Amino acid sequence: MSITIGQILDAIELTLSSAPTLARSMSYDELTEGINDTPLLQVYPESGEQDPAGNTDRTTFVAGVRQTVLMVNCDYYAQQRKHIGEDMAALVDGIDAMFNIFEAQDQKPYFGLSGIQAFHWTFQHVTFEYGDTSIKYVGARFTLTIRIF
Repeated sequence: MSITIGQILDAIELTLSSAPTLARSMSYDELTEGINDTPLLQVYPESGEQDPAGNTDRTTFVAGVRQTVLMVNCDYYAQQRKHIGEDMAALVDGIDAMFNIFEAQDQKPYFGLSGIQAFHWTFQHVTFEYGDTSIKYVGARFTLTIRIF
């Protein structure tokens, strides 16, 4: 792998930080113990695997290439939980903003970083509890599957 996981996470965070709904974004090495500002985006690794296509070290006809898949979480904290209608309005605005940025990644280099060969993403609604507090946040977890080879 010619790029590091840290470079990938930083590139994703930098790209997504342009969302107009965000007050702040943090990459994996900037995470804090508490949340001071929302809407907030946090980008960090979830898991990874190498050579997911099987027990071969080839990608199509290019010999000696190992594929690596990295799962990245992008947690979007829309706002502190208070009123379901307002919470959902803030959440949907943030999801729309993220959709627009993902849609703009329609050609290489994805997220402005050479080496990312392909990606796809999913999201799910989440009610986050963060740190040692009982404070809840309405949000979404975007899971990006990054393919590198």
